[in-house]
Amino acid sequence: MTNILSANFLRLKKNKVFWGGLLLMAAWGVFMPVNLHMDAVQSGYADNIENGLFACALFIGIIIAVFCSLFIGTEYNDGTIRNKIIVGGRRWQIYLANAVVSTVVGLVLCGAYLFPYLCVGMPLMGTFTAPVEMVLLTALTMLLLSVAFSSIFTCIAMVCQNKAATAVICILLAFGFWMVGMVLNQMLEAPKTHVCYSLDENGEMSSYEEPNPKYLEGTKREIVQTLYDINPGGQAIQCATMAAVNPPRLPLYSLGIIVLATGAGCALFRKRDLK
Repeated sequence: MTNILSANFLRLKKNKVFWGGLLLMAAWGVFMPVNLHMDAVQSGYADNIENGLFACALFIGIIIAVFCSLFIGTEYNDGTIRNKIIVGGRRWQIYLANAVVSTVVGLVLCGAYLFPYLCVGMPLMGTFTAPVEMVLLTALTMLLLSVAFSSIFTCIAMVCQNKAATAVICILLAFGFWMVGMVLNQMLEAPKTHVCYSLDENGEMSSYEEPNPKYLEGTKREIVQTLYDINPGGQAIQCATMAAVNPPRLPLYSLGIIVLATGAGCALFRKRDLK
């Protein structure tokens, strides 16, 4: 296991996708606070540092999807996985070694955004205005979310032996999570009433409120909210906006995804007929 991990991290040091993602996240971490500060100067309204602190959650899944599909797919293309098994490596060790590397990459990418954001943002916008507990819980949620993404895409990449197909599936799934999260968010954000306008006989306009048929109540709202909380894309949106309805549940859902994806991936990879 140690030798496999060492070999994987040695490959990681030379991986262009990893370094490209790292530079992208770092650059974004510098751009966001500067952009928020410039907007605040132009509008005359002070902006809070936490407003963009977790914005990277929106796209971290896509970057991890690209990395996992290419990093692990290359091992299949080069025959590295088969060679590891031939020299005595166990399948569960190979799987977990790749899962560990993917997890580390996800966490490092988050850190590559957060560190420059805080270094640049705090001198420009000051300290946090939101409760520290909320900021820390959101940070924990985002870190576990990145691990959940890593677990899902590692599972797909280890089971699918075609590098191109793996890349397509992982990237489309990452976008799918995000799009489903947006749809569920719109459903939950629907107002309880909406304003209607009408003209009377004298040509004067009047307004009145009507119940919004798209507003969710009761059990339907609870079901949609639960799906929104479980879906990684929904969690990403809630982290970015720091507007989670059930903040303590999100890390638990991510842990569940991590356990299920890793367990399923190990089981499927053990039965996989390697070409």
